[in-house]
Amino acid sequence: MVGFIDSGLRKDQRIELVRRGIRAIAHRGPDEVGLYDSAAFTLGTVRLSVIDPRLGQQPMVTPDNRYIAGFNGEVFNYLELRSELEANGVRFTTNSDTEVLLHSLAYWGHDALLRLNGQFGFVFYDKWERVLILGRDRFGERPLFYTQQDGTLYFASEVKGLFAFPKVPRELAPEKVRRAMRYWSPIPGDTCFTGIEAIPPGHVLTVRQGQPELTKYYHGIERQYAGPPPKSFEDAKAGLREVIRESIRLRLRTDYELGTYISGGIDSSVVATVMNDLIGEPLTTFSIDAADSPVDEWPFQRAMVARLGSRHTRIPVSRAQIRERFPHVVRQCEQPLHFTAPVAYGVLAEEVGLAGVRVILGGEGADELFAGYDIAKEATILERCLRTGSFEGAAEELGPALNDVRYSDATDAGPIFRYYANRANRDFTLGAHLRRFETEPVDELIEASGDVFDDHAALLGRLRAQFPDFEQRPASDRSMLVDMHTFLIGYGMTCLGDRAGTGFGVEGRYPYMDSNVVEYAASLPIEWKLHGMRSKHILREAYADRLPPEIADRPKFGMRLPGAEALRPDGDDWVTAILSPSAIRRVGFLRPAAVDRLVEVVRTSDAPRVPYPFGDAYVHLLSVLLMEEFLIHDFHVPEVDIDRIMMRDIDGDHDPVGVAAH
Repeated sequence: MVGFIDSGLRKDQRIELVRRGIRAIAHRGPDEVGLYDSAAFTLGTVRLSVIDPRLGQQPMVTPDNRYIAGFNGEVFNYLELRSELEANGVRFTTNSDTEVLLHSLAYWGHDALLRLNGQFGFVFYDKWERVLILGRDRFGERPLFYTQQDGTLYFASEVKGLFAFPKVPRELAPEKVRRAMRYWSPIPGDTCFTGIEAIPPGHVLTVRQGQPELTKYYHGIERQYAGPPPKSFEDAKAGLREVIRESIRLRLRTDYELGTYISGGIDSSVVATVMNDLIGEPLTTFSIDAADSPVDEWPFQRAMVARLGSRHTRIPVSRAQIRERFPHVVRQCEQPLHFTAPVAYGVLAEEVGLAGVRVILGGEGADELFAGYDIAKEATILERCLRTGSFEGAAEELGPALNDVRYSDATDAGPIFRYYANRANRDFTLGAHLRRFETEPVDELIEASGDVFDDHAALLGRLRAQFPDFEQRPASDRSMLVDMHTFLIGYGMTCLGDRAGTGFGVEGRYPYMDSNVVEYAASLPIEWKLHGMRSKHILREAYADRLPPEIADRPKFGMRLPGAEALRPDGDDWVTAILSPSAIRRVGFLRPAAVDRLVEVVRTSDAPRVPYPFGDAYVHLLSVLLMEEFLIHDFHVPEVDIDRIMMRDIDGDHDPVGVAAH
């Protein structure tokens, strides 16, 4: 989606402008293009059709021509909402979830938002009242950005769509870039660009008489699960299986073939197992064969494929692909990357699309809900140390429990707790994340106003606004919430989820991000999730009888691909060019001496993997340079033949009902 309100332009100027915006985001929707234009409101849409491909065309307008909607994503419970609306006299002309969204907002207004179970960004315009609503799903699974320039409000599903409008300035904001590098993603509502904001998850932006007002509509994770609390651990396991099954059932709704990703870990294995039960026929599954991975995941993937009897494809991702595709992935993600994993997800999406699968389910979100990361263990021990005033025995307890983190950060438990002990008088509201947030040489690389404490204040401000009791929560709980609102929403849902599939005709769906699953998990005692030092305890126990034992008991291992070591400046290609003095100067806020030191560390490292934190910082650095190159310095709107798939072109100035209303 892309468009604007209150432009003051002539019709021919508005059409030319919105067509530029459509071309800038055309990769998001290969199936059709639509356009709605009126003097006050102009909207362009591109569509990847998943439900009702023939009739679900956009933009969609109510029969009285009052309401107009554009929609990116899915409403999974659209059949239930449709039945409820029909019982209230609403008539439908398509079988699409877009029409359900349109009539839900027209009939219930803002009350419709909490009825929607889905992943979406939407635009909804009331022509008679001249009110615009921009909305985003509860957990940011689909993006939506906006900016206001000279009285005109512009919106788009990607920042590239906004940059297609000449009046929108293209400029990296150094403070925002520094925060995105520090927290591995922009904080909710942020971007890396001057004057451009994101609709935060669970929020809507309402524009009346040119005045935008941002409001939060989703408060669910702040309360206990709406259902009765489980009376025992066994009841809790049964309840968890029930909410996960229902979430997956809703996400199987599509008019195209489904597939799922098998990583070899428990999260994707649970999704695949439940899918297999519900579909009743062999699944189509995919896995990644990651180049130079420190752990061979194929034995675990193979065990799961054998258990399912699935039609499986194993997709290799090489060092050469990482180097070749990294610039394109940065352009797609529009933010600094700390890992090269989005390259692998792009390769995966391409192969999935070529296999004829349009919808793929993934296991993202489980780590953040069930204390899957090592940092939750670290946070728990740290909280006890700070409470007792003693760090004695902490390293011995944490050392054997560190699993996944060792593959990216080889720091032993002893130095970890010495770091905390030396800072025991600090504010530890952000808990064990402080070490990661303050270890990378972000402040040395970037010259910008403010400092690390200003960045922490910005992140904490967002977290406290979302969770008024944030500081009173246990450290492990705070750790999971920080991960959810930085690493998961800002990176996982964006770079591994939304952007990886764009251009390849693939939609990712994530059952753990269903609000019922999220709220159920939030209601459970922490000791059921982190049992001693055993992460995701209740998820493992709930499915122990359904999974191969080696998967149910397997420690967390995040996919590892070559990072800085695959992107060294050792060839005559884009890496050398992007690290040129002129490119570094063009960014405007990078410190050349610090850049040279970091590049030299990476160039001269003879370790199999460039050591932490220098490898991650180097990947961040390349990302920022590529962002400046492709999105600022040499930005261009691609020449895409959108008329070839222009399915709907609505002149909103000449509908009789709209005219009569004024």
